Amino acid sequence: MAEKRKVNIQVTPIVKKIEALTKRLVQTKVLGEYISVFKGAGLEFDGFKHYTPDMDASQIDWKASVRAKELLVQKYREVRELEVYFLLDVSNSMIFGSTEKLKNEFAGEFLLAMTYTILTAGDSVGIILFSDHIVHKINASKGTTQFYRIARFLTDPTIYGGGYDLVGAADFTLGFVKKKNSVVILLTDFLGLNKTTLWQKKLKLMAAKFDFVSVIIKDPRDIYLPEGIGEVMVEDPYTGDRLMIDSDLLRERYLSYTKKQDKEFIQFFEQNNIDYMQLMTDKDYIQSMFEFFNVRKSKIK
Repeated sequence: MAEKRKVNIQVTPIVKKIEALTKRLVQTKVLGEYISVFKGAGLEFDGFKHYTPDMDASQIDWKASVRAKELLVQKYREVRELEVYFLLDVSNSMIFGSTEKLKNEFAGEFLLAMTYTILTAGDSVGIILFSDHIVHKINASKGTTQFYRIARFLTDPTIYGGGYDLVGAADFTLGFVKKKNSVVILLTDFLGLNKTTLWQKKLKLMAAKFDFVSVIIKDPRDIYLPEGIGEVMVEDPYTGDRLMIDSDLLRERYLSYTKKQDKEFIQFFEQNNIDYMQLMTDKDYIQSMFEFFNVRKSKIK
């Protein structure tokens, strides 16, 4: 188990990177993808427009047409007014990494990149940070100030650490987020779950109330052990218990276990129609954003 170190979430490079993408017209992909997969609250009447032969004749507003003495159809505009909340795991197991980024650093940078995109689209963003209790919460709001408010908390090393209570975090979110059309994005590694199925019931409730997405943050070591390391000391991130293992002897068994665990998670999400995806810390978070949108697109087709 890697030692804890000061969280290193690079805020300025995130902004510069996205702005650079924007200048190269990649914004039309990032921002457009986001807008296309997260719909707003509905449609709002926005006046009338002239009917043309390529339109559906059933859309003609006959009362308005008689008054105007010309064929008219009603015009609508999308009312977004979306509130997006990130439910972020900041517990002990997220303070781990075998790559350049710890899991909490990767999750924080991905969250900020998403936040920048969401705020650019004119939607609101809020966050709920949890471990074995609610560490901090920020109500959904718009604008640049909100981005830097969220960034300030995510780069504070004192918020990270502690146990893991997904059930408590879900309960809090169900009461804290008021709008039913809100988007709630859970970011966690799912390590530290107890043996009951109560967490599954809570996620089902979240999916019933919100546009809910579950994002699993994974370090490569959460999936497989390195080859040729031999004996190594491992530590439970929550109990502190240590154990000396031979990684070469356990490598295949460990991989078999993690694959079985992933399969069980996927079955749960798919059976309950919950959008999910897995993000790896050894991938670029901008690429992860595109993958995130692709998952959403495949679900709404």
